[in-house]
Amino acid sequence: MASYNRFNNNCFRDSILIAFINCATSIFAGFVIFSIIGFMAKQADLPIEEVIKGGPGLVFIAYPEAVTQMPVPQLWSFLFFSMIITLGLDSMFTLTETITTAIMDQFPMLRNHKGKVAICSGLTGFFLGLTMCTKGGIFMFELIDWYAAAWSLLICGITEVIITVYVYGHRNIFVNIQEMEINLPKAMKYYFLTTWKVLTPLSLIFILLLKFVDYIPAYSTNTQEKYVFPDAVQCLGWAMSLVPVVFLIVGAPLEYYKRKSEGKSTDMLSLLSPSDEWGPSFVKNGVKKPAGQPELVELL
Repeated sequence: MASYNRFNNNCFRDSILIAFINCATSIFAGFVIFSIIGFMAKQADLPIEEVIKGGPGLVFIAYPEAVTQMPVPQLWSFLFFSMIITLGLDSMFTLTETITTAIMDQFPMLRNHKGKVAICSGLTGFFLGLTMCTKGGIFMFELIDWYAAAWSLLICGITEVIITVYVYGHRNIFVNIQEMEINLPKAMKYYFLTTWKVLTPLSLIFILLLKFVDYIPAYSTNTQEKYVFPDAVQCLGWAMSLVPVVFLIVGAPLEYYKRKSEGKSTDMLSLLSPSDEWGPSFVKNGVKKPAGQPELVELL
C-alpha cells in the first residue's frame, strides 16, 4: 500500500503512528473481548474456560449471543457486525493489493492492465474459497487457519529481515531514507539498528523454534469432541505451509540460471548486489523533480 504514497512521504512518522495505534487498538480490544467473556461467564454461572472456545464460533456464535443480552441489542449488533465487515474488507484490500503488486512487479507488461489483474486475482480467491462454503467447509477453514499463517510466514519474515539488513545493508537503507528527505535523529538510528539487526531476527527465530517445539496436529473444535484431522489432511496442511518456502528455494537457482543465460556475472557478490536499474523513481503525485532529471511517469 505504501506505493501509493508520494516519494518523499514521511514514512518514519507513519511507522511510529502505526506502531502506537496498533498497540492501543490491541489493548482496547482486549478490554472489550474479556469484558464480553466475563459477562457471558456470569450470565451462565460457569467458569470462563467452559463458556467459550476459540475459533470461528467465537465471532459468529458466542459474541452475537452475548450482544443480544446487552441493553439496546439492536445497536450493539449493528456496531459489532459493522466492525466485522470493515475488518474483512480491510484485510481483503491489503491482501489483494499485495498479490496484484507482486504480479505486476514480476510482469511489468501487466501494469497497464491493473484492473484485469485485480479481477483475476479476486476471482481466483473466490473459487478457491468455495471449498469453505461446502458442508465440510468449516473443517477446511480451520485447516487453512491452522497451517497457512504458521511457521512458513516466520521463515519468510526472517529471510526478509536478513536480506534487507545484512545483504542490502543498513547503510543503504539510511541512504534511501535520506533520498526521501527524511532526517532521522541519531538516537532513532541506533534504535532501528538494534531492532533490525538483533531484536527482530532473534525474536522471529525464537518464535519459529517454539512453533516446532509446541507443534500439535491440527484439530477442530466444532464437534462435540475434539476432532483431530487424519494424516492425509495433515499432509495437505503441511503442503500449504511449504508453498511460500518453495518459492524461496526455487527462486534462487532460477535467478542464477537466468543471469547465466543472459551472460551476466554469477559470483556471490553480483548475485547479492542490487541491479543497475535499482533506485528511486519520480512520479507525478507531487514529487519535486531534481534539476536535469527527465520526468518519469511510472513508479518502478
